[in-house]
Amino acid sequence: MRTAAAQFDDIPGQLPEAKVPEDADYASIGQATIEKLNNLQDHDLAPFAIWRDLLSLTDTFRTFQSAETVFKNFTHLRAEKHCSDFRLHNESEPRRTDAPDPPTSWLNYDVSFTVNNGGLIGVCAGTVSVMLTSSGDWKIWMLCTWLENYENHGHPDQTDAKSDSEISKSDDTQVYEAAIIGGGQGGLGVAGRLNALGVRNIMFDERPSIGDSWADRYDSLHWHTIKEYGNLPLGRTFDKDDPDLLPRERIASAYKNWSKKHMLNVREHTQIVGAKWDESNRIWSVEGKTPSGTQVWKAKNLVLTIGPGHKTPVSPDWATPEKIKSSGFKGTITHSVHYHNTDGFAGKRGIVVGTANTAHDVAEDMANAKMDVTIVQRNPTFIFPGEWLVQTEAKSYHRDKPTELSDRQDITRPNKIQRELANRNVHHLIKQNPELFDGLEQAGFKVHRYGDLFTHLYVRFGGHYINTGGSNRIINGEIKVQTAAVKGLTPEGLLFEDGTTVSADLIVLATGYNHDFRDDASQILGTHVTDQMDDYWSPDAEGELRGYARFAGHPSLYYGGGECRSARFFSRFIALQIQKESLGYPLQPYLEGRK
Repeated sequence: MRTAAAQFDDIPGQLPEAKVPEDADYASIGQATIEKLNNLQDHDLAPFAIWRDLLSLTDTFRTFQSAETVFKNFTHLRAEKHCSDFRLHNESEPRRTDAPDPPTSWLNYDVSFTVNNGGLIGVCAGTVSVMLTSSGDWKIWMLCTWLENYENHGHPDQTDAKSDSEISKSDDTQVYEAAIIGGGQGGLGVAGRLNALGVRNIMFDERPSIGDSWADRYDSLHWHTIKEYGNLPLGRTFDKDDPDLLPRERIASAYKNWSKKHMLNVREHTQIVGAKWDESNRIWSVEGKTPSGTQVWKAKNLVLTIGPGHKTPVSPDWATPEKIKSSGFKGTITHSVHYHNTDGFAGKRGIVVGTANTAHDVAEDMANAKMDVTIVQRNPTFIFPGEWLVQTEAKSYHRDKPTELSDRQDITRPNKIQRELANRNVHHLIKQNPELFDGLEQAGFKVHRYGDLFTHLYVRFGGHYINTGGSNRIINGEIKVQTAAVKGLTPEGLLFEDGTTVSADLIVLATGYNHDFRDDASQILGTHVTDQMDDYWSPDAEGELRGYARFAGHPSLYYGGGECRSARFFSRFIALQIQKESLGYPLQPYLEGRK
């Protein structure tokens, strides 16, 4: 059964209203909190309490909302999992989190504990967050718990050369514990973490070399997020001297070097043409085409990291091959997936259809080539200044702090809470700094001023723009804006519904991709399997992403990937789920009350 998508606004979860007093005694509050947690009563929880668990107590990803629901499920699972007492993490200091508009704050305490899975001990960690009530009491309002590793069975964040060397030894006659299809950031993360855990795996990439998923993209591509935010697991991926905003060729070379460093068992230049599930033996047979012929590999688990939501390009109805031909358009028209640069078009006329990140990058390429540039906008666009993103990421992700710690502090919160916190901070900055947005509107660009970054990332797969200069060039007139709907192509360019025309020698369609993951997966698995698969991405009623990095409707099948941080952090949980079953302990997801 497929999980229904929810809108973030409809998912329960809110921030506290009170602020932490300046004279608060963090130590005594922490001690009282841990005592409450170990002897929890329903009145110890704020009415809107929320608890997110990542594998530790639920064997899946769950978020429970309201004091009643949290108390009921937490106390039940603690008993069922033979949970130890929670202990304050002595090596970490209590942290205060602040949010603006209206100003509020709360305290966070790191904790550790263990669970017993029928003899398999899970080493777990978490964060308990407390708020001050109007009566002056401190109550638990947020709890985040996650599985770190299984005792005496390695750690997904730690590796050694001996482990990598053993796992990388190739023997394609064996049955692997996992086959990973796709060698981008998602696949690399899962393979590296499985190596760290000593779980034999094999990874396939259809491109000639690891890193080509970045190397093959348009020449001017740079990350809009900082390099420390984009590390792969198991240490740092990029050098200290690398620029903060990495160019595509450096991302590609770093990925290739990382795969060699961790001795991944990779089959490059291998197109997977089919994967069949043998129910009686519970084995996948994976068939691939290599330069030397066709081969079949067998694995107990299959992980799809095939670039969901960014694999199959979509073009407007007026830009089908038939309509392009019949229009008599004299110039060049291409989708952005095939675009590399403006070579041969310097000083000519260019149109970019679309207004998200890629569209702005291409428009800047055209402006740099002294082209006459028009960007075609259909709907208002959420703009986020790049310098704000750099400043925000650099607070948590920097070389003086382990990436693993940053992830635990930043990405383990319930998605609803993380979204509320992000929107409070972003919208506050927008109110305080309206100049960029005012300038864009004066230039004719339609701005979704108070947009929702989480909806763009986790529902729309993008559609926003992190401004690294394109917005400024719209304001100063280097890039013109056309907001009328496109009626069709003409021999000279585009005709719009308002009767205006724009001539072009080059038209680039930055119009996105088909986001139905099952369409892409069915080319490998067939519809008989994909009909059993859950939907991918968008939040469920609890705020968890549907189908992502957990049981997804079909036995021994996982979806991975996503943006850099999600791909990195959640690869650890895919690896731990596969490891648990390989150790002979079946996963038992707790689904009570899940919609």
